[in-house]
Amino acid sequence: MSDLEEVKGLLQSIDKRLRRVEDIENINRLIVDYARAADNGNDVDMLMPLFTEDAVWEAKGFGAWKGRDKAVGFLNAIAGEKVWWSLHFMISPKIDVADDGQSATLIWYLWEPATMPAEDTKLAEPHWISGVYDAVVVKQDGKWLFKNITSNMKMISPTKDGWVKTRFPAGSETNPYLMFLEEGNYHWCACGQSKNQPFCDGSHKGTGIMPLKVEMKEYDFVGLCGCKKTGTPPFCDASHLGLDI
Repeated sequence: MSDLEEVKGLLQSIDKRLRRVEDIENINRLIVDYARAADNGNDVDMLMPLFTEDAVWEAKGFGAWKGRDKAVGFLNAIAGEKVWWSLHFMISPKIDVADDGQSATLIWYLWEPATMPAEDTKLAEPHWISGVYDAVVVKQDGKWLFKNITSNMKMISPTKDGWVKTRFPAGSETNPYLMFLEEGNYHWCACGQSKNQPFCDGSHKGTGIMPLKVEMKEYDFVGLCGCKKTGTPPFCDASHLGLDI
């Protein structure tokens, strides 16, 4: 190999590494832009430019909102209904850029003080929220955009109780039942008459409405519907909010 070829190869390697550093920096900025939009009530005008047209926003244990318009519409609506104020701390993002520099996979942690309505009084109540986000981003016309975001909630806890006493809000007809379930089989109440919500206690007998079997293949988080109007039974799809999205 000639000196010229060696220098050329070195410059190409430096250029590739520099472009990767720039990509990571721009993806970090995308995460910050997402956090700022979230803290502004999931502002539609701020969120729309951050997603691809076919983007999917998914909440593990609930459902998925497919397409940028539906995903952003859901985020905006849920902020108005359930999260009245928030401050998103996006912590320790890990960014793996593909070799071709056109896509990347991400993971980051969430720590969020938030104001949410209390389930019993509906009055403003301070909460701690934490979770883990997984995401896929792609480069379109030189700009990094979210193609997929998956939210994995670990707690939504009133500060007065703390996560040991109340890890998630109580489930009801207006709130999903958020919980971690062990491996095994469960039967979700579909009729709404069970005294052991969200699980069946036999109260459906005579109603013609049968419970739905839930098979957990491993210990995992679920959001089970409490209003019984979900389009993705037994999981909550936010139908209890009556959102037009």
